Amino acid sequence: MRTVRRTLAGIALLLAHGGWAVEPPAAVVASHLAGQSIYRDGLLLSGEPVRAVVQKGVVLSGAAAACVNCHRRSGLGGSEGQIPVRPIAGRLLFTSSQTGRARRWKGTTGAAARPAYTRADLARALRDGIDPNGRVLDPLMPRYALSDAEVDQIHAYLAGLSSAAAPGVDDREIHFATIIAPGVDTGRRRAMLDVLQAFFRDKNGGTRKETRRREAGSEQMYLAYRTWVLHAWELRGAPETWRAQIDAHYRRQPVFAVIGGLGDDGWQPVHAFCESTGVPCVFPDVDYPVVDGAGYYSLYFSRGIALEADVLARRLAENRSGLGRIVQVFRDDETGRLTAQALRAVLQRRGIEDIVDYPIAADGRVAAEIWSVLLHDERPSTLVAWLHPKDVQSLGEAGDIPAGLTHIYVSASLSAMRPPDLPEPWLNKLRMVYPFVLPGDRERRLARVNAWLRARNMPLADARTQANAFFAATVTGDAMSHLGENFSRDYFIERIEQMAGSSLSSSMYPRLSLGPGQRFASRGGYILGFPQGAAGMPVAVSDWLIP
Repeated sequence: MRTVRRTLAGIALLLAHGGWAVEPPAAVVASHLAGQSIYRDGLLLSGEPVRAVVQKGVVLSGAAAACVNCHRRSGLGGSEGQIPVRPIAGRLLFTSSQTGRARRWKGTTGAAARPAYTRADLARALRDGIDPNGRVLDPLMPRYALSDAEVDQIHAYLAGLSSAAAPGVDDREIHFATIIAPGVDTGRRRAMLDVLQAFFRDKNGGTRKETRRREAGSEQMYLAYRTWVLHAWELRGAPETWRAQIDAHYRRQPVFAVIGGLGDDGWQPVHAFCESTGVPCVFPDVDYPVVDGAGYYSLYFSRGIALEADVLARRLAENRSGLGRIVQVFRDDETGRLTAQALRAVLQRRGIEDIVDYPIAADGRVAAEIWSVLLHDERPSTLVAWLHPKDVQSLGEAGDIPAGLTHIYVSASLSAMRPPDLPEPWLNKLRMVYPFVLPGDRERRLARVNAWLRARNMPLADARTQANAFFAATVTGDAMSHLGENFSRDYFIERIEQMAGSSLSSSMYPRLSLGPGQRFASRGGYILGFPQGAAGMPVAVSDWLIP
């Protein structure tokens, strides 16, 4: 039996992480995949939905009956409200709860002793809700209508679930990467790397002490400690070449997860790599994350520019009086067009149709004459400039402010959170879509990271980059401390989902939280104004807006 379990565990790991040295038996692969379909999707091999009954006779079907809803992808336990969900991953389920590994795993703390589950025990638990000791399981545990073959499929899947350390982990080290896309400002690159490298030095300084304790054999808990190794994967060239570069880095040295990362434009090739290989990507500092079908392994601070477009659409829809036509100006490249399309689509859903799109050359500066033509209209109009500050500077050269111009909206992300240098009359018209910590609150909110930087003689160089990198590293460290000896990427993701909103570390985003399956931690933003006499300090002219 033990040999069979080891074989199935190896099959599951290879299926999850990338290929076979030899072709596996077709029946074994089919059984594993069928079990995965039942566990994750609530679907039988035939395509029919799984059916089950919970307390008070409530019938569940399909996705609602999937094991993943409570036991999560890792199968390593958790909770449903105040009710503990015990681990069911194979190496904990199919061994006695009194083995050393099981006793060390916190998911079993407080649970009654039980023998190892057998295949027959599993069938009884699934169908009748009875454990190997004859105790009745909680009424929230569904009672499934499964055939013998379907129980075998679940048994095969659970045997390999979270059964071995993920790639990037060995007996002594755990490897991480951070990814830097081409074109990132040198200062931002340095700011992020300095924070991550300092965090790793601190972590390893403590790890060395725990390693010595482990070698002394005095504490079983220190079996989980590893030295952290950081790899900076710097990409070159066009986005269509990035995937091959990342794959080459990963072949040379697999990593357990990607921490942080920087990119000024699209992030899709990095996202695709993480989703296809099952490598967690933890809070990259990017403005153009993948927002459609976000997947499982990529965790983002927010939807970036797409979120700003939604926040702005809500603002405009709620303040229609005097809105007039909306003139969108944007760079004529992929990211510029996507942003303009996103705002147009949301506005149209809200019943706003009078929208004019004006793309400019992707590498061009808007001439003052163009602004004059665009804004020379006595009708009310609202300007939305999805542009960098240097592209907007020429507004101040366009002469007098048109009588019909109500407001000028710009993106905080594209503007590096700073307004363009405009004459006072134009600045009074300016509004900024701002999904970050308000400027007046920044010192207080970032006190911890700033103190951490000062203690390491690191300059306060780039607040957004440094704070976000520190948050990504800190939440990674917090989640890793809960893994024990189970270096499961799925469980790592589950821990971050649970902990992101309670982390003691602050990022540049004021409100972060995740729940199961959620991949964007911040979901709103402010609208800032730049009133005369405010000593250059912008003020919020809206509440926190969630689209």
